[in-house]
Amino acid sequence: MKTNAIILFLLSVALFTTTGVTARSLSDDPPRITFMLKNTLGYHRMFLVEGPGIKYGFTMGRRETIPCNWPVGARLHFTNDGETGTGLIFTVRAEDEGKTLGTDTGAKEEKEKRQVKRENSTPDASLRVTVRLRNPSLLPQKVAIISYEPGETGNSTQIEVMAPRVSYRHTYPVGTKVYLADNEQVNTVMSGKRIDSDKPFLIVKEGDKGKTFDIFE
Repeated sequence: MKTNAIILFLLSVALFTTTGVTARSLSDDPPRITFMLKNTLGYHRMFLVEGPGIKYGFTMGRRETIPCNWPVGARLHFTNDGETGTGLIFTVRAEDEGKTLGTDTGAKEEKEKRQVKRENSTPDASLRVTVRLRNPSLLPQKVAIISYEPGETGNSTQIEVMAPRVSYRHTYPVGTKVYLADNEQVNTVMSGKRIDSDKPFLIVKEGDKGKTFDIFE
């Protein structure tokens, strides 16, 4: 009898301990909240959610809204393959309970990343941009325009007499260095040397398309 009592006591202790560990483990899980997720991008897109105890990719149609029950701290990303995030959209917070959350929250961040990537990349010489050079003076001006295109060993030289208050169209590949050369620079080029180590009047960028630049202030 005494032995049976000891066994029952030990079983009770083990059960209590196991129950306590289970309860403690459950309490350590982050709380989940319920909210509505709406695709506010205006086009069909794949997304990835990942966080404590959750990770999966899914797609949403244009303007589609779906109910979600995700743990606090879960993160919604853009994705192209359902496995790897390509841009954080938002992180779930406790105060999001019952709200409708849009998918365009992080769209700006993704665009900024693409813009930085473009700015840090080698200029695409196949992209040509048209700009205007303007003579702001009341008098005609003779101008020597010397340009160096990306990847080209030579230069292009144009001598123009620009009428007063008139602008002239010029089309260059992105990355072209444009010089309004003085007499010394013209003589250097005529002798077969280069001046593209000097500071240019303009380095053509994609964003310069359609802009007008005065040849002097």
